[in-house]
Amino acid sequence: MMSEQAKRKRAAKTAPANPDADTARGFVIDSDDPGEVEKSLAKCVPEWSELKPTQREELVQDSIRSRSRPTRPKVASVKKGEAVQISPPEKHQASHAIRIYETFATSSDDIVMTRITEIQSHFAKSGDDTGQRMSAALAFIAGCNPENEQQSAMATQLALLHDAAMTALGAAKRAEFMDSYEKYSNQANKLSRTFAMLTDSYAKLQRGGVQTVKHVNVYEGGQAVVADHVHTGGMNVKRSEQAHATGNIGAGATMLGYDANGGGVPIPRGARQEALQDARRSEG
Repeated sequence: MMSEQAKRKRAAKTAPANPDADTARGFVIDSDDPGEVEKSLAKCVPEWSELKPTQREELVQDSIRSRSRPTRPKVASVKKGEAVQISPPEKHQASHAIRIYETFATSSDDIVMTRITEIQSHFAKSGDDTGQRMSAALAFIAGCNPENEQQSAMATQLALLHDAAMTALGAAKRAEFMDSYEKYSNQANKLSRTFAMLTDSYAKLQRGGVQTVKHVNVYEGGQAVVADHVHTGGMNVKRSEQAHATGNIGAGATMLGYDANGGGVPIPRGARQEALQDARRSEG
């Protein structure tokens, strides 16, 4: 007799794959009811009986959260002779086409075709994986949440830079000679640094160029004055907030050189000290 666990493992291995279906999203269950999700996961997760109750609860919550995430656009590649044709998947083609326009934050056909052509050119030598890798790049761009055509262009660069850096890292790992390893490692390093700088520029662009510089001045008695200088496109706005300290902040040991009776007060700025006499003996 085959055990229930063995049956589930066998069913998981022999289950037909349907990558184009929107419902085929790993083990994400189409329900928000934790009880229903747990029942469904118990049937399709082979190692379910081996998991602790806390681990089962984590998987249930992970499935519910994954279901709430937005569906990303996809494309399919069809090879016709020497050419490769790219279009939304045959199933739900219209909905994926709408998502592609939203991904690039535009209503322009020219922008969409230009971005798709750029992505296709980058993955031109991916063979049968072209559609999958292009779909992954589109999901990456959508995850950047671009708000206009400029941001979507930068997000496209980020997606392709990431792929190029990972390709260079893979080539470095497979290199058999040190000179090849160094060449690909240097390429990966440069691409990764460019990716980091472009990510920072993209974040600033989405923030609208707002930069806040905060100054904190602490005075005797524990009072603090906080001044914010907000720079927004050339306009400087200054805000000041005074925070009154509570408790015994400021109380403690007397500072070195400070006389409670008034002696030893620091010399005000600008006051000049008298010159010290020369300690050397005068000749004669």
